[in-house]
Amino acid sequence: MSSLAERTDRPDFLFFSGLLGRSVVGADGTELGRLTDLVAVTGEPYPPVESLVFQAGHARLVVPWTAVESFAGAAVHLRAGAAAEQLSENPAEGRLRLAEEILDRQIVDVEGAKVVRVNDLHLLEVKGALRLAHVDVSFRGLVRRMGWEHAVDILVRSVRPSAAYLRCSVLLPWKLVQPLGATPGKVRIDIAQRQLAELHPADLAEMMEDLDRYQRATLFKRLDVETAADTLEEASAEVTSDLLGAVAPERAAAILEEMAPDEAADVLAGLPAAHRHALLQKMEKPEARQVQALLSYDPRSAGGLMTPDVVRLGPEATAADALAEIRRRADELGLVYELFVVAGGGKLEGICTLKDIVAAGSAVAVGRLMHETPATVRPDAGVREVAELAAKYNLVSVPVVDEAGTLRGMVTVDDILPEVLHGG
Repeated sequence: MSSLAERTDRPDFLFFSGLLGRSVVGADGTELGRLTDLVAVTGEPYPPVESLVFQAGHARLVVPWTAVESFAGAAVHLRAGAAAEQLSENPAEGRLRLAEEILDRQIVDVEGAKVVRVNDLHLLEVKGALRLAHVDVSFRGLVRRMGWEHAVDILVRSVRPSAAYLRCSVLLPWKLVQPLGATPGKVRIDIAQRQLAELHPADLAEMMEDLDRYQRATLFKRLDVETAADTLEEASAEVTSDLLGAVAPERAAAILEEMAPDEAADVLAGLPAAHRHALLQKMEKPEARQVQALLSYDPRSAGGLMTPDVVRLGPEATAADALAEIRRRADELGLVYELFVVAGGGKLEGICTLKDIVAAGSAVAVGRLMHETPATVRPDAGVREVAELAAKYNLVSVPVVDEAGTLRGMVTVDDILPEVLHGG
């Protein structure tokens, strides 16, 4: 590689691993030490390298990148008059030490919906400046850093010439990656909320499991309330407890209000009593009352598993009324399996499927469309009883009624299945 002063506007790419360990040589040809790090300036989509760090005996010294004459071959050559200084123990604000703070750290790959590890960095050289362009999260990047790339390439090529390993590295644009703060070793993907919202909640929850507590809290804070609620519904009890504790009580309460009442109750049940009480106090009263009622049941009973968010209609309501009610409550309802026909006082009379409603004339009363409920359970019924009734009558949901026959909610198959699989 030629002198930086002779470089044209043509950009060149190189990997950080190719610079690490190179000799740092003064203008008089004296070897000063070995390159151990680069320091970049944050705040730009592709941060410029400001200085390089080299080890000279027991000292770690830093010199401006502008003092680099060239980095041809196996050495980095400095200009005459280049002055090295002792490296500070703490990185300056807005500065990022690439080897110390980025390599081997976990980040979120939005496209792959997974947590990955940074194995190498891809640098762009143009007009004498060096900029951070990509992070390499491929296995090949790790092999390259270990100095085995040439040997492993020959081996893989001899066994499987078309192997994906040989074709390319997995490079993620640095403009998506930002430091979490002054704490070394903490990085994250700077994902737009729109991109986060497009990920499946189960994928987001799985990524939260793979991140450490600090990283998952930072990612969670970037979610909008609706996406955060969906993610909590898929996460483990340990993770949900961490995440709710990482946000302000007002925001935590807003997230819980967005969740289905039964899911919110499950989350709150896993929190310490004082934290649970504080969040219930912050929630809107109607939602808090619903969740509080569910918390009074055994979590593995029908009452503990049920959701009170069901569509209730009087027998005189029409099919058009039913569809209008579904549209009105679309944001708060999960999947609509059946519509429940109730008499005065909320006593369950029968059910209509969504197919019944859609197929009927708009003026037909649901009382004429309803059919008898095959099975109901009391709130204190065990999960095994609910599962057996669902299987026997091929139900997607089982209504929960009290001693007076008043509809309290329903338990859906997706609520039952995890409990049965875990020994319910």
